[in-house]
Amino acid sequence: MGFLSGLFGGNKQDKVLKQAFEQIRRILEDEEFQLDLIHPSMKEMIKSCPAYDKDPNGTGPFGYSEKNPIPVNGPIGQLAYLSRLETNKGERILFHRIGAVNTIDVFEAVTFSGSEWFILFTDLYHPRRSRATPDGFRFTSEVPQFSGFHKYCSNFPYDFVEMKGTEQDSGLSFAYIPISKVMQQIQGRVFSRPLAHKAKIDVVRSRLTSSLIQGV
Repeated sequence: MGFLSGLFGGNKQDKVLKQAFEQIRRILEDEEFQLDLIHPSMKEMIKSCPAYDKDPNGTGPFGYSEKNPIPVNGPIGQLAYLSRLETNKGERILFHRIGAVNTIDVFEAVTFSGSEWFILFTDLYHPRRSRATPDGFRFTSEVPQFSGFHKYCSNFPYDFVEMKGTEQDSGLSFAYIPISKVMQQIQGRVFSRPLAHKAKIDVVRSRLTSSLIQGV
């Protein structure tokens, strides 16, 4: 901590900084702590559910179908899992939740460069995150700070900065990626949904049983 002592002014600041980093690490990585952040009744329900990487009775492509969703540990677990994903080309994703098909949450995602768009399905009623990834993805070796939201973004992903600001009250804002990671792409207006992706979104919207999208 010698460098940090010189930078921040002493042992007291070192301790505060260390505590802040530990809190961020727990939010990003500690599955039990992530469950502690949700309502106790929901936590107990989730802990009573099975833990597995893939539903043994799942059908369809893993993560791309509501019949074979990604098991995760609650809403914070969804953020932690999806923020860990990167494509096999090494691109991480931005994402937001558009609604649910029964108990399965539906997320729209796009790579940081805007080159690829996805629709991913997760099942949050599990005590831990899946260790498996959908085809075309792997887990990032970067610090997996949050890069998306468990809520609908009406101007996704151009409202990332605004939406990150709304996480101040929840205490999660500091666990998000720096705005600099995506600001150039946002300012350059690189994000445009391909027609094929728009068609898939329309199909998924027609099947939503609960929606975060106004008017759907």
